[in-house]
Amino acid sequence: ELHYIEANGDNVKIVSNDGSYSKNKTMSYFEQQLSSSDFIRIHRSYIVNVSLVTRIDAYDKESHLAVLSTGIQLPVSKSGYQKLKEILGM
Repeated sequence: ELHYIEANGDNVKIVSNDGSYSKNKTMSYFEQQLSSSDFIRIHRSYIVNVSLVTRIDAYDKESHLAVLSTGIQLPVSKSGYQKLKEILGM
């Protein structure tokens, strides 16, 4: 199961149940390939599996963190926060 994708220089890091892998593709490539109802870009550097998001925590003045069921916390941009709230029905 794919957890999230993180921009990592010229590559992306794909994190799943089986570990993490590096691929020489762009975030835009994965954003187009993955189902928009299951995966959303929450930050310029992160695409997350929506089904793993357990909550969104306030982090700073206008910053948020998506907390996954695995315990991982990922930064959420202002626009990513709006998209995440919408898809989670908040």
